[in-house]
Amino acid sequence: MRYERWGDVPAGLVTRTRLGDADPPRRPGGPVRARVRDYNWRGKAETFDLYDVAESVPTAATGRQLAAAAQRRAVGRACEGCGGVGQLPLLDHDGRRVCAACRHLAQLAEKQQELRVRRAELGLWARGLLSRPLAVVWVELTAARLSGSGRARPPLAGRVQVADETGRVLEDVLVRLAGPRTGGAPADAVSAGEGAGRIARALEGRRRLVWGPLGEVTARLEVLGHPADLDRALAVPSGHGPLWPDDAASRYAQWCGELDPATGKLRTPWPPGSADRLWYVLAQMAGADRADGTDAVDEAAQPGG
Repeated sequence: MRYERWGDVPAGLVTRTRLGDADPPRRPGGPVRARVRDYNWRGKAETFDLYDVAESVPTAATGRQLAAAAQRRAVGRACEGCGGVGQLPLLDHDGRRVCAACRHLAQLAEKQQELRVRRAELGLWARGLLSRPLAVVWVELTAARLSGSGRARPPLAGRVQVADETGRVLEDVLVRLAGPRTGGAPADAVSAGEGAGRIARALEGRRRLVWGPLGEVTARLEVLGHPADLDRALAVPSGHGPLWPDDAASRYAQWCGELDPATGKLRTPWPPGSADRLWYVLAQMAGADRADGTDAVDEAAQPGG
């Protein structure tokens, strides 16, 4: 197992040095179980061997030797957060020496504060989108079976749903994305030419907030000779901003702000499931009390509302 940063390493895996700094000290009793690539105290990238704490064994130091060493130790073992006296050395966090649990709680609180600020930013962003002509786009693909060698084939069809800034559904089309000789496509899928035209008309002149692989649909349509000709300038950015990912799913997760209490990572919300339900999510982000297609959206769409 290989980890890319210390924050991903489970608590039960530590370095030889950290085992030796434990109180009472221990040493590895088993093989290297994982490695982590991160920066050392000099600020240079280094690979560290990790051992399983459960496999560690006591060092040869006697009790009297440990007591003498404790008297010479200048740094105490009591956590400045909770007062606990742990076996492993304390960690520095925000000018205090704390245990791993207290640091984890502090980091959770810091992350929650960052998400609180981000939630306010996303509210302004959502209100701005709802104040102008908007296409809220939901895309799902009908996958083809893998080839005999296990390689992925192009999708058979794509469903593209479009709702406007009031939640009204403008389009719901299942378009064939496979060639005429390819079997297995849904029988009710429209032709590539018809689908490309319907998608282009529904999106024309509107900013696009997309959840799903719309780019894959348009790429297949172009391969089949029916480009949708969408204005790239109208696409809502969906890459990675200076601090946060900007795609619709990531923005939704940031607005929800639900952290996994064990890992501190942002939980990914369940997908809305359709264009009008994605609009409902956007209306919630904008601060609407009700998302019923009437007054709520009008209120949410007002600048500063």
